[in-house]
Amino acid sequence: MITTAVFADMNGDKQPDLVTAGEFMPIQVWINNKGQFTDQTTTYFSKPVSGCWNKIIVDDINSDGKPDIIAGNMGLNSQLKCSETEPAELYYKDFDDNGSVDPILCYYIQGKSYPAVARDELLDQISTMRTKFSDYKSYADATLHDIFSDQELLNAGHLKATCFASTAFVSTANGKYQQLNLPVAAQQSPVYAIGIADVDDDGIKDIILGGNVSHARLRFGYCKASYGNILKGKGDGTFSRLSSANTGLQINGDIRSVAVFDHKILFGVNNASLVSYGY
Repeated sequence: MITTAVFADMNGDKQPDLVTAGEFMPIQVWINNKGQFTDQTTTYFSKPVSGCWNKIIVDDINSDGKPDIIAGNMGLNSQLKCSETEPAELYYKDFDDNGSVDPILCYYIQGKSYPAVARDELLDQISTMRTKFSDYKSYADATLHDIFSDQELLNAGHLKATCFASTAFVSTANGKYQQLNLPVAAQQSPVYAIGIADVDDDGIKDIILGGNVSHARLRFGYCKASYGNILKGKGDGTFSRLSSANTGLQINGDIRSVAVFDHKILFGVNNASLVSYGY
């Protein structure tokens, strides 16, 4: 599911190319050839970087004249973890043939992959499992392959995420992007809003971030540890966090947009008034 897309001239031919990303998807670059777009992601990425991306913007953050990508992701402050060797995986199929697709999310705990869905949720979704898992103990250590046979998993859709960190992808001399995780403060909650501005007038671009999720399944809980962040640019594509004592940012709620103009930063917050800060 594509959640974010932006037009930008990625190859310097003065035509708007397209960069897309989404849930359990890699960031992809589509090059525009007179209105026809072709997937040329491998030109820019050495390997797919799949995550639960919420927001991407394109800007030159290392001052080399080439476009870089700043991408807001789920963050690293949740039960869900993933990596190249231990990805979060989503299997989906109409397992009980009732006409509706059943998604099963799995992630690793101490080196072993388990379904994230609780027993009650599984039984609500697939009632035929009641006889297989008659109590909580029988389900406690069940893996996906304990729940479904190889035959049942045949032809099931399979997606995976290998990166949950909000990230800067910085252009290099060979044309490939270097993946640089944003500072720890940017990983405390999901990032849904990104802005670029030189907030301290030092001639180097800084990043403004907003996010949070206040509506989540009970199993995972809220993800709202951010009050808005400003990351100070160092000019090489890396950043350090400015403390809230220095920035004055104190925004409650789910931030979903950031707009910067005329030395003002506007934050759009779900079900709340617009919040404005000057710099």
